[in-house]
Amino acid sequence: MPEMRITMKVGIISINKYSKHLNFGAALHSYAFQQYLDKQGIDNVIIDYLPRFMKTYNMKYPFLSEQPKEKIKRFFFWLGYFFPNLTRYKKFMNFFDTKYRMTNCQYDEALLSKALFDFDTIVCESDVIWSPHSTQGFDNGFFCNLPSMRGKNKISYAACIGYTNFSEKRQARFRELLKNFDSISVREIQGTEFTQEYTDKPVVNVLDPTLLLDAEDYAKIAVKPKEKHYLLVYNCLKNNRKMLEDAHKIAKERGLEVIEISVFYTNIFRNKVKLSIGIEEFLGYFMHADFILTNAFHGVCFSLINKKSFYTYARGTKDSRVTSILHLLHLDDRFLQNDQEMPAVTEIDYDDVYKHLQAEREKSAKFLTDAFAKSLEA
Repeated sequence: MPEMRITMKVGIISINKYSKHLNFGAALHSYAFQQYLDKQGIDNVIIDYLPRFMKTYNMKYPFLSEQPKEKIKRFFFWLGYFFPNLTRYKKFMNFFDTKYRMTNCQYDEALLSKALFDFDTIVCESDVIWSPHSTQGFDNGFFCNLPSMRGKNKISYAACIGYTNFSEKRQARFRELLKNFDSISVREIQGTEFTQEYTDKPVVNVLDPTLLLDAEDYAKIAVKPKEKHYLLVYNCLKNNRKMLEDAHKIAKERGLEVIEISVFYTNIFRNKVKLSIGIEEFLGYFMHADFILTNAFHGVCFSLINKKSFYTYARGTKDSRVTSILHLLHLDDRFLQNDQEMPAVTEIDYDDVYKHLQAEREKSAKFLTDAFAKSLEA
């Protein structure tokens, strides 16, 4: 990809440091985007932004975040996960302290609206930042819709909308918010087409930031696991029993151990579950796996980055992000419905996959080059 070498200062805003269930993907997409900009010689900093939807969520002690009914229902789950979550929380905070370059101040929306930034450009970067269902309505910070952001070059990079069944009121609001941006890109094909209906500006489909880096970039911080010859299951948000059954079937055929990354501690009776790993360990498990099964978008991304044989499983309304990247790379057959029998396992032709991935990387790089150039034209 061409190096930009554009002189400017960029502020990055997204869902990253503050995420529910200490999300690996949320932490890594902003890390990857910052690393990518560093490679291009662009001065940048991640804005330490606490979104509205995270203000009442306690990442360290999640059970304190639940509503009264949910506290009773989920008490035993969080009781069993109390110590692993505490360990994981400390590892995540250390990652942000040592691997992110962030603003010294933490901002909520009120503080952010009054901030005095010296940024030339602000990038609203990746993940479900445009999903009102995820962020408790549209978040002004993720749409550059605050006084402190006026007069800046405003870019959306790989924003994700998710569920697109908007009310008429939300549609009108979305149309208005998009007017803030000088350049617009979206992560999913479906989301790109949807967004284009609400703006006259061109909307470009681009890659998730994690896919802008190579395996060698992540190897610099990855921690190699002690286990060898294993099938990795990244079991995210929903405990997918079908995926776990398939994992044991493939592992038995290949003589592999099953290792699971999840919060589902009840699975320890059958699998070796990594409940408390940090981000560097997460990267290491993907890097050294013999085979991968996942129901998470970033599980797919890191399978692709490390050129692993993998399958991914449906997760309902959150599947468009997975099916989009698989379609772009001609890997539609790696997506499985939960009532679908595991097909005969085939190997992936990564020479072909990386031809498509390289083309998408160049497209994403061109979008950013063109978008950043608008700062110099202002």
